[in-house]
Amino acid sequence: MLAEKAQGGTARFCAPGLTRQDIADVLAVLPSGLASRMPIVAMRGKHAARPDKLILASHSLLHLCGAKNLADLFRFLSAGEGGCSQRFADVAANLSLDAAPAIETLHFRIGKATRTITFLCRRTGGGRASLFAAAVLDVFDRQDEATSLVARAAPPVSPGAAVGHGNESIEAGPRKAALRASRPGAGSSRESLEKELRLQKSEFRELSAILDTAVDGVAVLDSQGRILSLNRSCEALFGYDQNEVAGKHFTSLIAPESRALANAYLEGLKSHGAASLLNRGREVVGLARQGGTIPLFMTLGRIGASPAVDEDRAARFCALLRDLTHWKKVERELEGARKDAERASALKSDFLARVSHEIRTPLNAILGFAEVMMDERFGSIGNPRYKDYLGDIHASGTLVMSLVNDLLDLSKIEAGKMDFAFASIDANRIVSECVSIMQPQASRERVALRLSLSPALPNILADERSLRQIVLNLLSNAVKFNRPHGQVIVATALADAGSAVIRIRDTGVGMSEAGIGAAFEPFRRLATARPSRGTGLGLPLTKALAEANHASLSIKSKEHEGTLVEIVFPPARILAE
Repeated sequence: MLAEKAQGGTARFCAPGLTRQDIADVLAVLPSGLASRMPIVAMRGKHAARPDKLILASHSLLHLCGAKNLADLFRFLSAGEGGCSQRFADVAANLSLDAAPAIETLHFRIGKATRTITFLCRRTGGGRASLFAAAVLDVFDRQDEATSLVARAAPPVSPGAAVGHGNESIEAGPRKAALRASRPGAGSSRESLEKELRLQKSEFRELSAILDTAVDGVAVLDSQGRILSLNRSCEALFGYDQNEVAGKHFTSLIAPESRALANAYLEGLKSHGAASLLNRGREVVGLARQGGTIPLFMTLGRIGASPAVDEDRAARFCALLRDLTHWKKVERELEGARKDAERASALKSDFLARVSHEIRTPLNAILGFAEVMMDERFGSIGNPRYKDYLGDIHASGTLVMSLVNDLLDLSKIEAGKMDFAFASIDANRIVSECVSIMQPQASRERVALRLSLSPALPNILADERSLRQIVLNLLSNAVKFNRPHGQVIVATALADAGSAVIRIRDTGVGMSEAGIGAAFEPFRRLATARPSRGTGLGLPLTKALAEANHASLSIKSKEHEGTLVEIVFPPARILAE
């Protein structure tokens, strides 16, 4: 389609081959409200080694540039004035992807006149293609010759006289800067000039309103860093009216400790060097009128120069000032919460370690004396029921000792105080030994253990003691929560991604999604049809040990269908032969 209406129906476009959705995607590149009200142009990049291709332009931009189609417009935009401005394609090529919108002022030669056009530019997209769009913010024409037809037709202007509307004025200047029609082909009648002036003023008022409603403070600076204007948010931020600070250096709004940084930032942008290309903003401290300080994030950008004046002397800059007070408060609160959590964790680990050490001594005595009495080393026990009670005492003491040991290990891991001896480990050997250890328990529970080891599995970098405990804990759970005549399959493999995997699959009772999450919580034991003894720390401790060995533990399970547990050691923990 050669023309499509914009989303709001207020502008038409020359866009060969583009659909309505394509045009909507282009309009979305620019800030809301600009694309439908101002002349725009868009380009699309297909590949980094190829220049961008012109794909869309509004009819108002074609009219502004005196072009009939996209080919004519491309020739116009490529004809930058030598030594005075970049070509439009260079602006598109140098704009960073998904960066903040940039303002560029370019000069174009049209016959004996030079047209100065200010664009708001932005590039977005991803992958191998990207979109570049630009909206016209300002147009200014100047003549190198004495006058134009319009100037000759206009009545003479006495020195010092000014023509304007509201707060804007057009000063009478040198003859070489005589005003002419801003749009080629628009005619030289006074009516067309007045219409164009009204349009420009309307657009100016709209942009001013947009800036005043912005949350961030915006300050316009001259080439020396003196303040030209402030938006309302900037006035509210510092407590000044713009008339009170107009003409002062912008560092008067910056605290003394940040002024050197702010000055260096501005000088870097003036130099057109690397500092102007790597514009990432700066964190500075502002100075409020009431005397307080304000944490700010400041971004400076060049917004071009006033026409008919030397560009370096008349360059203007825009300062965007974002108040970081709220974010700094949140940052302090998060930092405080993190320190409190670390302190609480350290206290908890220290408490568990102390309690565990204190419990182990009397518990060892209980277990030892219970064993002596069970063996009847100093004489027989009269009543056989006492012997049964001693068995219960010994079993309970053993369970408590297991709990204390698990608590001690878990607290050491969380505190980072557990000692690991990382070495080259043959995982197949460790798995085989663990299966042999668990074989008697599996036989008592009438569960079959099957082994499938990969001969191509290389050695891994791990702690042998903790790896053995990981496999034993998982095998114990697989046997404990299995059914009679069920089976447990233990396998090792080298995955396609280069990681080493230990898999333990059982045909037991399984777990639901909620049950898997609860199983990783300390002291949580799932309700099953088959009662079992345990502390509820086996799986949380196993997961902590796996992570301490730089491995990951995952569980896949369904109720009544069994469970699959995988321990994955990443390629970084695999040792080459």
